[in-house]
This record gives sequence, structure tokens and C-alpha cells, in this order.
Amino acid sequence: MSFPEEKIWDEINNGWSRMSFKQRFLWETMKRLPEEWQLRGYGKCWVVAIIGSTVIYYNQYGHGFNLSLWVKYGHIEQYQSLQYGLEEAVERMLKVIETGYDIGPWGGPPIPGEYPGS
Repeated sequence: MSFPEEKIWDEINNGWSRMSFKQRFLWETMKRLPEEWQLRGYGKCWVVAIIGSTVIYYNQYGHGFNLSLWVKYGHIEQYQSLQYGLEEAVERMLKVIETGYDIGPWGGPPIPGEYPGS
């Protein structure tokens, strides 16, 4: 089952309300109407922004916004499970623009098995 569009709008609006003015300026340049794209190996996720070869998408499996490269329109290349709020994903994109590098962090797919307690 797909994540409902009204819920993605709630996530966007909540994230926007927590953004700094600098984050909002960037958001205004890259936002788009939410559109479901195929996340390789998982299913559909909502893409909410595009800038260059990067999308910001909502990962309903990990309950957060993430960044990914895209090559083919409609396809998200990388699974991320960082559980960012929208404002945190936009801030990460700001850092990439300011430095020219994406220093991470990055998240991979879940690893099956039991978590070893500490």
C-alpha cells in the first residue's frame, strides 16, 4: 500500500515550519509537487524536491526524508534510512552546495537478524 498523499503534505508542512530562512530559500528553488517514484528494490516513495542529479524523497519504510541520486526520471537510485525531517534533508543539501561534497551520513537497507544487545 502506498503512503497517502495527504500524509506527505503533513510531513512537508511540518518540515517547512521548522526550516530556517536560508533553508526555505533553497527549498523554494528545488521543491516540486509530490510525485511517487520507484525506489529501487522497495516500491514507491514520494519525491518532493529535485536539484541537479539529487532528489529528496520521503521513505515511508524508514519514516523520514532522504537524499538520493537519480539517473532516470521516476526512479530513485539509493535507499536511505536516516529518518531526517524535511528541514534536515534541506540542510544536508545546503552543505553539499556550500562544500561541493556530500560528507554523509549514509544509510543502507535494513540487515535481517537479531540486534545484539550491549
